[in-house]
Amino acid sequence: MLILRHRVITFLVTILVTTIVHANVIPSSVIKENRTLVVLDSLAYISTVNESNDRKDLADRLLKESVKYKNDFYKTNAYFLIVKYYYSINPDSMRYYIKISEPLFIKQKRWEDLFRMRGWNLYSLVNEGKTDEIIPNVNKMKAEARKVGYPEGEEIAEQGLAFAYFKENLTAEGLKLYEDVLAKMEARNAPIVKRFNIIRQLLNNDDAGLDLHKRCLEKLNRYIKYCEKNHILNLGNEMSLDYMKFVSYRTQAFDAALQNDFNTAYKALLKIEELHSEEYESDISLTYVWIKYYEHIKQYDKALALCKKVTQTTQMKQKAKNYLNFILMEANILKESSKYQEACSLYSEYITKNDSITSAKYYGDLAKLRNQHDIDNLALQNKKMELKATKDHSRMIMMEGGILFLVLICCAFGYISYTRNKHSIQLRKAKEKAEESDRLKSAFLANMNHEIRTPLNAIVGFSQVLIDEDNRENRAQYAKIIQSNNELLQQLIYDVLDLSKIESNTMQFTYKNIDLKQLMDNIFSAENLRMPEEVHLLLEDDENLTFYADPNRLTQILTNLLNNAIKHTQQGFIRFGYKKEMDKITFFVEDTGEGIPADKLDTIFARFVQLKDMDKGVGLGLAICKGLVSQMNGTISVRSTFGKGSTFTVYLPFRKEQ
Repeated sequence: MLILRHRVITFLVTILVTTIVHANVIPSSVIKENRTLVVLDSLAYISTVNESNDRKDLADRLLKESVKYKNDFYKTNAYFLIVKYYYSINPDSMRYYIKISEPLFIKQKRWEDLFRMRGWNLYSLVNEGKTDEIIPNVNKMKAEARKVGYPEGEEIAEQGLAFAYFKENLTAEGLKLYEDVLAKMEARNAPIVKRFNIIRQLLNNDDAGLDLHKRCLEKLNRYIKYCEKNHILNLGNEMSLDYMKFVSYRTQAFDAALQNDFNTAYKALLKIEELHSEEYESDISLTYVWIKYYEHIKQYDKALALCKKVTQTTQMKQKAKNYLNFILMEANILKESSKYQEACSLYSEYITKNDSITSAKYYGDLAKLRNQHDIDNLALQNKKMELKATKDHSRMIMMEGGILFLVLICCAFGYISYTRNKHSIQLRKAKEKAEESDRLKSAFLANMNHEIRTPLNAIVGFSQVLIDEDNRENRAQYAKIIQSNNELLQQLIYDVLDLSKIESNTMQFTYKNIDLKQLMDNIFSAENLRMPEEVHLLLEDDENLTFYADPNRLTQILTNLLNNAIKHTQQGFIRFGYKKEMDKITFFVEDTGEGIPADKLDTIFARFVQLKDMDKGVGLGLAICKGLVSQMNGTISVRSTFGKGSTFTVYLPFRKEQ
């Protein structure tokens, strides 16, 4: 409908221009120029509405032609379309074109387009995390909107600020600001499509509450009745009456499902189906309501089919929170339908992934706080330096009484400053070291609390289920899960104790003569049982050596490296071995796994480092390896190509048989 309307407009304009040419009212060269610009402008606009691949080329052609014919109106149109194109793919380019085109928009008083572009800039700043630039830009937009008498410009700025509030988890403030904007729009009788956009934002927010949803629905239904009464089917270029009805019915269905009023929810779902629009079928909220409805009427097969369909989509897997909610719903439905083993498996998957996401968020917040702390320290140091420079300058002015006197005073001041500064540096370093130690202790305790709680939750939960389970196979499955988490908890405690001994230099080493070939054969036999089906374990033979070292610690180092390789290798091989080089002996573990990203190579041996948020383990194995190697006067290094594999190498000084 929209494409047809623009084509009709273009056709009518072309006919009008041709008629004027034949009437000899204006020169044909001017008519040709206008016809070219009109057609290009119409085509470029249609391509942006329909997200055509050639929309950028058409906008560039319109800009080129408008510059050629010195037509500022179409030149401004071209800039607007280019800014819209770059809004979603390149914010820096978008800001460049906004800056160079603003004088044209101001000259032509095209306030709506100008403030829309500035609103896009606000949303881009929020998405890029540039929160310190939000408030200055909002205040600037509101001041300029008041200056030119364009109240909608203030509303656009406040909408951008509300979006920033939501991003910073200030939900109450964002909702309040949206309500204020809606009240202003109603007071000035703004177009329905603009008011609908605000209502849609409020209805799409799950934290808005049922009371606010109810008030917004009443207003939305009044708008729908007004449009039906006046036979208004389209409210704008990208909004239709059917879509307004869809938002209303969807909210009614979702809110009714939350209140377990499934009769009302089902009626709303049927009204949505009457709209006959395929794009509504993929709506996540509607899928949620259908699942809850089928669960309510005990049609578990349909509910499970919808759960599996939505969790298998790539788009859903990228939204961790929604993905986990649907997994939990599926597990609950399996439990209600007496499929306890499948439900138990899904509960385990939910617990593992939920804890991994929580852990990743915690580490991200911790890193963010640490970066902010570093930035604050730098700012404080800069302030101290500025204050010191000001004091030095004042003192220099006061010491202009004579050259000799100035030299003596400067020497004395220099000496005093040096001693005080040296003392201040020592105090600052001691303070920073104490603060860093306190932060590391807090982070370590928080990590241990999380990592110990995860297997304990599984042990407690499945122990309770085990008591009530009569099925022998299910009891064996639960016992296996409990045993697995017991081993995980035991290994965690061993790792923490080892790391504590290493860092406090209390780890004891018992050196003896080691038959390296026999030691490597023993490790190969033990680790070969743990290999995945598509991965081969290879032991590279070398000369038979007797090496004077601690066999237990050497075995622990190689076993940790092999376990790390097994965890990250799905197919190919894992090869390990040793070789004598001059006065040192080199051990290596090579794999064809997923490799290590370049940005994590420098931190791979730190505590609690994991390549992926959902990896098993707590990330202490490599830290223990590095500590043990250092205690044995050796070094450890890693080479890796992301996506192809990694090679860990341990260098230990060669000690002959004693």
